[in-house]
Amino acid sequence: MKSFTRVNSIFSGLINNFSKQGFSREIKIALLWNRAVGSLLNRKSRIVKLEHNTLFVLIENNVWLQELLLNKSEIKAKINKNLSKEEKISEIIFSLSSKKISLFE
Repeated sequence: MKSFTRVNSIFSGLINNFSKQGFSREIKIALLWNRAVGSLLNRKSRIVKLEHNTLFVLIENNVWLQELLLNKSEIKAKINKNLSKEEKISEIIFSLSSKKISLFE
């Protein structure tokens, strides 16, 4: 009989692997995004890229887009509070997704 592996050990291994490949900033920002916007808005949005200190985020619909736009400066401040000077994001650009956002696409 096979033994079970804890999910957190799998995620820890993945994070360490991606960090070694130079993606530690992206991982940090993705985790901080979840904390900054909360679980509901995290499910309704998806970070698509980080380019030149600009975070690009897809949003499921206009309602959630408006909510994020109203809280944009607060979200950015929460994320940047936990980043070094070199890692800080200067802008967040939101775009509407053409389809419902799913974690497992």
